This record gives sequence, C-alpha cells and structure tokens, in this order.
Amino acid sequence: MTRAWRRYLLASGVVLAGFLLVPNGVPRDTVYLAVGVTCVVAILVGVRHNRPATPWAWWLMAAGMALWVAGDAVYSWYEDIAHVAPFPSAADYLYLAAYPLLGGGLSRLAWQRRHGRDLAASVDAAIVTLACGLVSWVVLAGPVARSGTTGAERFFGVAYPATDIVLLAALTWLLTSVGHRSTSFRLLAGAAGVLVVSDSLFLLAQAGAFADPLGALDLGWLSAYALWGAAALHPGMSRLSEAPDVAASSFTRRRLLALGVAVLVPPATHAVQLLTSDTPDGWAFVVVSTVMFTLVVLRMGLAIREVRRSETVRSRLAADLAHQAAHDSLTSLTNRPRVLELLEAALHRAQRNGGLVGLLFIDLDDFKRVNDTYGHAAGDHVLRVTAARMREAVRAGDTIGRLGGDEFVVVLEQVPAETDVVQLADRLVTVLRQPVRLPSVAREVSVGASVGVALSRDGGTDAIVLLHDADAAAYRAKRAGRGRFEIFDEALRREMHDRAALETAIETGLDEGQFLLHYQPVFDVATGAATGYEALLRWARPGHGIVAPADFIPLAEQSALVCRLGRWVLLEATQQLVAWTTQDPEAFGGVSMAVNVSGRHLYDDSLVRDVTDALLASGLAPERLVLEMTETILVDGHAAAGRLQALRRLGVRISIDDFGTGYTSIGQLQSLHADGLKIDRSLVESTTPGSRELVRLLVHAAHAFGLEVVAEGVEHESQLEPLRAAGCDRVQGFLLARPQPAQAFQPRTTPG
Repeated sequence: MTRAWRRYLLASGVVLAGFLLVPNGVPRDTVYLAVGVTCVVAILVGVRHNRPATPWAWWLMAAGMALWVAGDAVYSWYEDIAHVAPFPSAADYLYLAAYPLLGGGLSRLAWQRRHGRDLAASVDAAIVTLACGLVSWVVLAGPVARSGTTGAERFFGVAYPATDIVLLAALTWLLTSVGHRSTSFRLLAGAAGVLVVSDSLFLLAQAGAFADPLGALDLGWLSAYALWGAAALHPGMSRLSEAPDVAASSFTRRRLLALGVAVLVPPATHAVQLLTSDTPDGWAFVVVSTVMFTLVVLRMGLAIREVRRSETVRSRLAADLAHQAAHDSLTSLTNRPRVLELLEAALHRAQRNGGLVGLLFIDLDDFKRVNDTYGHAAGDHVLRVTAARMREAVRAGDTIGRLGGDEFVVVLEQVPAETDVVQLADRLVTVLRQPVRLPSVAREVSVGASVGVALSRDGGTDAIVLLHDADAAAYRAKRAGRGRFEIFDEALRREMHDRAALETAIETGLDEGQFLLHYQPVFDVATGAATGYEALLRWARPGHGIVAPADFIPLAEQSALVCRLGRWVLLEATQQLVAWTTQDPEAFGGVSMAVNVSGRHLYDDSLVRDVTDALLASGLAPERLVLEMTETILVDGHAAAGRLQALRRLGVRISIDDFGTGYTSIGQLQSLHADGLKIDRSLVESTTPGSRELVRLLVHAAHAFGLEVVAEGVEHESQLEPLRAAGCDRVQGFLLARPQPAQAFQPRTTPG
C-alpha cells in the first residue's frame, strides 16, 4: 500500500489530462463514472488495508461518494438516454444526500483530532464558515430565494450552496484541528476544497456569470474523486484521527490571517453591493454581523484564557525546573550545590547574630552490600526510606540534603546549644539502624549509619571547610566501629593535619626515590633451598629513619597513593629478580618474587596494565611473579574476579595472604582464583590446643584443591617441625632469614 496511492493518483492524472478529448455523451460520461467508482473502491480498500482508528469516518465518506456516483449515473441517464433535463430530478436528491455524509466523515475526523474540547478551533471554523456563508447567500442562494421560480427549484437553489457551506464548515474544522498532518491529510483537505470550489463555480455558471462550453468544470469534480481516493490509499490515513499529546498554539500566522479576512468579509461584501447599486441584503448582514461579533468576543475570551493558562503553565514549569535544579531526583532532598548555598547563608547569618550552626554528615554503613546483594532498585528504595526517616527525625526548619551515593547532610541553624546537635545525631543513628523492608524481595535489611558532627559558632568558617570537618568526623565514626557518631574536635583536626602532611611526604618520597625494598627468602621445607623472595616495602624518610609499612600504608590505602606505591614495587621487584638471575643464574634462575597487592589497587582498572608493564620492562617470565592478596580482599572482591582471571591468563600466580585471619570456609578455596595460600603467623605461633591439627587440616585442604601452601612467621625451631609434618610446602620467617636489602643476599640453604 505504500506505493498504491501514487499509482492511483498517477493513473487518475492521466485520465484527467485526456478527459476533455473524449467525445461528449456516453463515452465521456462512462469515463466520468469510472473515475467515481474507482474513488469509492479506493476508499474501501484503504480502510481495509490501513486500518484507521476511526473507520466510521471513512465509511461515511465512502457512502457519500457512492451517492455522488449514483447521482452522476442518474444525471447521465437523463442526459444521454432520456434526452431530458428535469430540475429538480432524482439525481439532485442523491447529490444533496451525499453532502451530509461527506461532511459527517470530515467532522468525525476533526472531532477525534481535537485536543480536549479545543473550543477555539470550533469558533475559528464557525467564523470562517459564516463569512463564506454570507458570500454564498449574497451571490448564489439569495437571488434564487427571491426569484419567481417554483418552490422545488428555490429549495434546491438554496440547498446546494447551503450544503457546500456545511461541507466547507467541516473542512475548516478539520484544518483548524491539531494533529498528524501527513500527505493523506493534505490530499483529503485538497479533495474537499476542490469539491466546494467546483460546486461554487458551477452555481455561478448556472446563474450566468460565465459559460462552460467544454465542460471544464467536470475536471474539478474528477480531481476531487482522485484526491479523495488517493487520501484513503495513503498509509498516513491511519493516523489522521490521532489526537496530539499536547495542545498546539491556536495563534498561527495562517489562522490569524484567515480570521482577519473572515471578519472583513461582511463589511467588504456590503461595500461591494453599495458600489454596484445592488440592493443590500440587510437582514443577512445583521444576522451574520451579530453572530460573528459574538464569536469574535468569545474568541477573544478564549485567547485571554489561553494566555493566562500559558502563564500558569510557564510559572509551574519554572517552579518545577527550579525545584529540580536544587533537589535530588531520587529522594527529593536538597542536592549538594543547594546545600552548600544554604549552609553558606546560614553561616553568614550566624556571623551577624552570633548564632550556632551545626552540620551532620551521615554515611550509610552497609549500603554497598544491599546494592551488591539485591540490586540497585533495592538500594534506591533504601535511600528513599532513609530520606523519609530523616525528615521525621529533624526539626521542621532544618535542611536535609543528599550529597550523592549514600551520603547525606543535615544543616541545623539557630541551635540553642551544642547538646541539641549531639542529641539529633544520636537520634539519627538510632532511627537509621531500624530494618528496612524490601518489597521486591520480601526481605528486611539493616543498614545503619555513621554520623559526623561539626559545629560553627559565629560563622567562623566557610561551608566547604565545615562540610570537610563533618565528613572527617563521620569517617572517624566509621573507623571506630560504625553505627555511631563522632564530633569534630581539635584532636581530629590535628590528626587530619598530620594525615595531610604524611600524604604530601609520601608523594615527595615517590618523586625523590626515598622508598626501597627489603627481601625475605621463602624456603622449600623438604630441601631447605630458597625458592622465592617476598618484596617488602620500606621508606627511608628523611629525619625519621626507616619507616615500616604499617606506619604509612593504611593512609596510602585511602587514596590513589597506594596504587602509585604498588606500581613502583612491581617494577622494582621484577627488575631486581632479573638482575639477580643475570648475576647468578644457578642460584636465582628458578626462584619467584612475591609482591603484595592492596585492595584498592586490585579494584583499580590499572592493575593488569601495571603488571604487564612491569613484566615487559623487566623481562621477567610471568610465572615467576606471585601476587599476594589478603583473604578478606579476595572473598569480598567478587567484582574483581575478572581482573584476577586476566592476571592468571598472563601467567602470573595468585596467592592468598594472611589465610586464617578472615572468615573463608575451606570450601571457598576452589572459587578464589588462586594458585596458593599463605598461612598467617597467628596460626603458626599459636600454642592453643588443636592449632596444629587446624594447620594440618588447612594444608591438606589446600593440597586437595591444587594450591601450594606457604607458612609465614616461623621464628622458632618448635614451629618448623610441625609444619614439615603437616606437609607444608614452603616457609618463611626470622628463624630462617630476616628481610634485608637486595645487596645482602647470596645463594644459601637452611640447615637440613
């Protein structure tokens, strides 16, 4: 059907081009009727294939066209067979009966296309119709009505212009409606317009205004047939009855021009009659002018109402946009930029009136676990419930904001005393500890919160600093065990200052080469030979001597510094092992190098690239590099499983460090993407009953899953023999060798 309308329109055009060449009489009338019949068939076919939402409108138009074709057939019979021309005849009754059906079909489409009631479009259509109706009365219907002809002739002489005006009214209503304006819409509007114009010209010809000896007016009616059929065949006809989602503006340039012309028609027509010395149709002008004036006043009222409605909508949209710009879309709480604005304003007011401003920083404790376990939809539900509970807990004038993720703040202004802020912090900890039911999984989860409290008297700070202080206090609350609140004080300020200074010193140390590695050998239990080394980071900090990792690694873990340190250790350790191997291939050719990887580095996307770069830069075979990661990191780091698999595909080995300090079950060993494990020193040095059996059980379980076992922290002979008896593969500790700089090592073995 996508091309059928084109073929139909092209074929109709060919027929119209040669129509006047066909001889008058039966041949021409036969062609005329054939075009009419194909129009009716085209409408029926279009309805069946395109399946419009309002088929009854098209059925009415098909019936109207069918009556028109029937009228043409009767008229041709009178003219070609009976050789009479009665007026009125049966054909006239058929013609008149067709117009209400055609107008009804167009009106039905216009009704469906209207957005709401769309009274403005109806008034516009009525104004244009009145103007055209006045012209039709003055030029066509009025003279016939005042003539001395018979009653039937006068009836039909008036009825024809009247039905054209009815059809024109339906067309105008359709044109002023909003909705989809496809090619089908334009074809249909063109067909109705051509029909009205052709009828009007015919009536003028009948009144003697001009002559049509060749029957050229027939081309107008044939064009209406062709355009109507093409409109029905076009696929766009199925959407002609669709109403738009929003109302379009009723003040377009074309509509205003049409209304302006229509309003000028009564005085212009009256002026023409006066100039031509015709007797004016007084009552017609009075009636039309009165009704049109009423419609214009009504239209002005509708226009004013539309302007007011637009202003209301615009104001509402502006308010909505302002709200969206200042509030979080998920919880409807104040967003971060707006929180900082309100906090800054509160501090300025406190500076003027000497008031107290409190800021609570709320960080949910186990929110990530909810997201990972139940999905982000469940996490969003928890955030909304949290926001609702906070609204109930705070005072009416307090500002609650969401900074992002699971972080919230409460701004407290005009607080009577510091104890009120502390009490609210304690209340929030209690409220947010209550379980939250997840409707999607019919489960309850407990999240809890760590709250940081920061206070400002007399506005003695700015918003960013106060927010930073509250954040630091919340972090201390989280480190102290979670589910509690902490107050920012001078001790915490000094701690933050020291932490910032330490971070700067670490960065300086990396830039100036202050870091170094000590190496501790790992020995084979059976042979006593050194089969590997563990690289241990040290910091030769100026003015502090050698600093142990425990004094700076925890701080580095809180930032990307630990990734920089890990990157440096990987490169330095692999290059050192290659250097040893080059110097003494017999002693170092088969040993491995173990490097500790932090949890932050494991979650960083750069880890695989850093390992690859270190191997390429040093030339070390991948199987000689062992990456040690703590048991807790591997168990909790399901998101890093793909990264671990990528490392193992490189040929690098993965070892579980500090095994026995976490909560890993023995059955989990097969799913940790590891090649070995290192038994923690706490199990090696333990003298509690059953500890040796536990070590033996761990060794046997690891071997069952194909994992190599290393025991660390061996410091006494009494610890070595049980490990050998348990079947432990390798050991390391002070009993065998202490960590030392690279230059201190020579090939050696332990006493058998």
